[in-house]
Amino acid sequence: MPDAGSHTGTPPVPRVLPRSQHNLSRSLIDPDAVKVMYRLVRHGYKAYLVGGSVRDLLLGRIPKDFDVATDARPAEIRRLFRNCRLIGRRFRIVHVFFRDNKIIEVSTFRRNPEDGGQEDGETEDLARKGDNAFGEPHEDAFRRDFTINGLFYDISTFSILDYVGRIDDLRIGVIRTIGDPDERFREDPVRMLRAVRHAARTGFYLERSTYEALLRHARLIETANPSRLQDELQKDLAGGALKNVFRLHKETGLMGAYFPELASYLEQAPKPQSLFRPSWVWEALSRLDASVEDPGLAPLLCTMSLIFPLLEADLLETHSSLSASPGQGPEVHESLRRLAQPLGVRRRDQERLSRTWTSFVRLMAFLESGKPVPLRFVKRPHFQEVLQFFRFYQAALGVPDGEIDQKVSAILSAGRSPGARPPGAPRRRRRRRRRPVDSRKEFDG
Repeated sequence: MPDAGSHTGTPPVPRVLPRSQHNLSRSLIDPDAVKVMYRLVRHGYKAYLVGGSVRDLLLGRIPKDFDVATDARPAEIRRLFRNCRLIGRRFRIVHVFFRDNKIIEVSTFRRNPEDGGQEDGETEDLARKGDNAFGEPHEDAFRRDFTINGLFYDISTFSILDYVGRIDDLRIGVIRTIGDPDERFREDPVRMLRAVRHAARTGFYLERSTYEALLRHARLIETANPSRLQDELQKDLAGGALKNVFRLHKETGLMGAYFPELASYLEQAPKPQSLFRPSWVWEALSRLDASVEDPGLAPLLCTMSLIFPLLEADLLETHSSLSASPGQGPEVHESLRRLAQPLGVRRRDQERLSRTWTSFVRLMAFLESGKPVPLRFVKRPHFQEVLQFFRFYQAALGVPDGEIDQKVSAILSAGRSPGARPPGAPRRRRRRRRRPVDSRKEFDG
């Protein structure tokens, strides 16, 4: 691999793949990103599609974002686009706004500043170095995390530019850091989570030196900024390949560093009286990966699948059974808050989890006792969400769909007479009885 630091004079020449040698078509790029790049090119600037969008398009996937890099400075970009805003303090980037809240992010090429050469004169550690200096295209490529993310698409020639010389990594399916993996992970420990996510979602394997460095530095994830760490984990929860992501987190020791409760739980033998087991967690993640569930509900179901087993284990440490533990109250809320913190669950969602947990445990108690489910319980506003988790819980246990439908039907019909109105059905209007006509008044009139 070429070394960006060894080029002190003439910039290195990238490996160029003309349009005939790659499958990235301009028609696959977001039209607004194309407009941004063409406007920059028309005004004499370089404009490249960069990062994950190039990787995904070459893999035949649809990118979530389309990011642009250019040699234009932020103030110059702002003069070209009235519909933009400058953000960031350490390094200014430009957000160009379009309809439907779409944002195309445009950044100036960056480089890693030399040691001792920070613009503000302060000494910074590896984890904060490298975000506040403008550079050249090759320098921008070498400061990126992995070789599969270091490719540029040149809109003016429709070609792929490969400064790091590792485009074959994309073809053979390997995750490799750009530069020394030990140094790259020390610079930014969050890169380890990204390495695992790329490997899990693409099916690529972690290159040997990258994998070994990840094992050596897994504990460094504890030093990462908590909000950045939680943001990365939320991306994991919202995306696919959940089982592979968390399997690799556990295998590499990352999970033991950022979520020791979960890592420990997955190693334990299940208790006989427990509702959840470690095997249930893995099966739940597999079901979410298979897109069996509603996509809008999947992140919440994933969070429940990781937290509810830990919450149950927490309560069973001090109580003989869930029925003997408090369904709600300070003890449950404190445990839930502590367990939700590593995943960055918002306070509003924590309250939602608490509601669902309390009602789910009560529902399971009703079913275990054989008592009918009270109508007032079924008519609660959030009961449909509890029912969705109950269905998911049963499916992850391996219960057939037909049997689950029968259980749900029994829950909804319990405690009501055969002719009772089902939950959610509109009320029938009562017909008013007409008064009988008084014949004497009619005669007197």
